[in-house]
Amino acid sequence: MNKQLLSFNNIMKVVCKYYGVKKEDVLTVQRQQELVAARHMFCNMCRSYTSSTTLSIGRYIGRDHSTVVFGANKIDMLYEFDKATKADRDAISYAILNGHIKAPSCKDIVDIDWKEGTVTFMRKGVATTERIIRFLNKNHSKEAI
Repeated sequence: MNKQLLSFNNIMKVVCKYYGVKKEDVLTVQRQQELVAARHMFCNMCRSYTSSTTLSIGRYIGRDHSTVVFGANKIDMLYEFDKATKADRDAISYAILNGHIKAPSCKDIVDIDWKEGTVTFMRKGVATTERIIRFLNKNHSKEAI
C-alpha cells in the first residue's frame, strides 16, 4: 500500500471530492450538513488508515481531539445501521486505498425515493443506496449526463 495515499492531505482530497465540497469549507466552523459529514468521515478515515493520534488529526482540521473521536465514532455507529453511510464509507475507503473514486453513472439508477432522499443504483449485480445529494455531487460532470 502506498503511504502517500494515506496522508492527511490525500484523505482530505478524496473526502472533499466525494462530498463535492472544498477543503477550505471543511476546515471552517460552518455546520452545514455536508461539511459536518465530510469532517466526520475525514476523522474516521484518518483513524482507520493512519497511525496518527486524534490530537494530530484534530490539529489538521482545527478541532479538539474529542471532536475527532466523536466524528469517527459517529461514522462507525451509522455504518452499522445507515445504508447511505455504509455506501459512503465503503466508496471513500476504496478511493483512499486505490487512488480513485468509483462513482456510478446516471444510467445505473434503478430507483429514486424522493421521500427518503435516496437513490438506488445497480453496479455489477449489487444494489447500492445512497443519499441523492451525494450521488448528484459525484455525477454532475458532462461525462455522467
